[in-house]
Amino acid sequence: MAGSSMAGMSAFAAEAPQESAPYIEARYRYSNLHNDAAPKRGHANTMRLQVGYLWNIGEGWSAYAEGIRTWSLFGQQYDDGSGRVTPYPAEADPASTGVTNAWVDYTQGAFSARAGRQYVVLDNGRYFSNNPWRQNLQSFDGIRLGWKPWQGGELRYYWLGRVNRTTGADFDDRDQRRWKLDAHLLHVDQALPVGKLTAFGYFVRNDTIATNAVKTLGVRYSGKEPLGQGGPALGWSAEVARQHDYANNPGRFSLGYHLLDATFGYDALSVRVGEEKLEGDGRHAYNVAYGAARAFNGWVVAFRIPTTGLRERYVGVLGSLDAGRKVNWQVTYRHFRPVRGRAMLGDEVDAGVLVDLGKGFSAELQYGDYRAHRHGVDERKLWLIGEYRFGKAPK
Repeated sequence: MAGSSMAGMSAFAAEAPQESAPYIEARYRYSNLHNDAAPKRGHANTMRLQVGYLWNIGEGWSAYAEGIRTWSLFGQQYDDGSGRVTPYPAEADPASTGVTNAWVDYTQGAFSARAGRQYVVLDNGRYFSNNPWRQNLQSFDGIRLGWKPWQGGELRYYWLGRVNRTTGADFDDRDQRRWKLDAHLLHVDQALPVGKLTAFGYFVRNDTIATNAVKTLGVRYSGKEPLGQGGPALGWSAEVARQHDYANNPGRFSLGYHLLDATFGYDALSVRVGEEKLEGDGRHAYNVAYGAARAFNGWVVAFRIPTTGLRERYVGVLGSLDAGRKVNWQVTYRHFRPVRGRAMLGDEVDAGVLVDLGKGFSAELQYGDYRAHRHGVDERKLWLIGEYRFGKAPK
């Protein structure tokens, strides 16, 4: 969450294109997977190589191409989601090779346009994201238009014709690796003296999976502000939305959503509390099929949003310190209940630490422990991640 303030008109002009340069990212991840319903403990060793190149053509024009290759190393002792029956728990990172970006961009003053395959990440990624946790990233084929017509204001419009999902380009089931869309996304941001106000309308027709055709309208207010000279900072996000069936969706529903999130403290130590509520009517659940699933409702991803809805309340501590190397850490406790009914959906503890090793290298350790309380089965997952980055990925 980033705070905003009023500034001169030039601050809202579109950014100049980056210089022509390559971008390389290599990420190895080891996953230790335990599920009480699986006969064996899983071990997933996966590797992602992401290679791209940005061309600054000149006169406001630029182009970018990027591909990803994902490997499963040392034998496949995990369920990669391909439907093959295995005795191991799931980690949905199948081997794949594909093109994730291929776009042309034009930027002139306050106006910008981009056409082609691209990542789409809006706000906190709840509705549209490249799903960065997965080894195969999610991209969209379409057009993006941007305009900054007044001080502190930005308007964006997207038309999306296809989503290329995190199963990867080589997945056996074509209907899972890509969906055909006719999506129109409207997004308006306005910087305020304190914080930023956002309004959005997402109208998505899905010709592959009709139940994922939805219309979502909402507003969001977010920011971060220091409280006094050298004092603690307060960060916040407050969001409400309403979702309806749309276009070819065979269902009929109207479901509500809200998010309340607050962080208070210093860089070294802060406290975070919040609640997210996604309604269900007993037949349909609030739909977030195009967003970053693992970033919400627990790192273990132990269950889908039920048709009775989901209310998650969480509290955590987090911080950052510099002891020769920058270290970020966090611990979060999450409690899950349905919106309709009194049943428990379990709780989870997530903890992680990320160390910047310098010269583009980083190491990360994450752990998630989900306790089902009779809703399902207990799951525990441990991840060890090593990453290298060269260059800067274009926005």
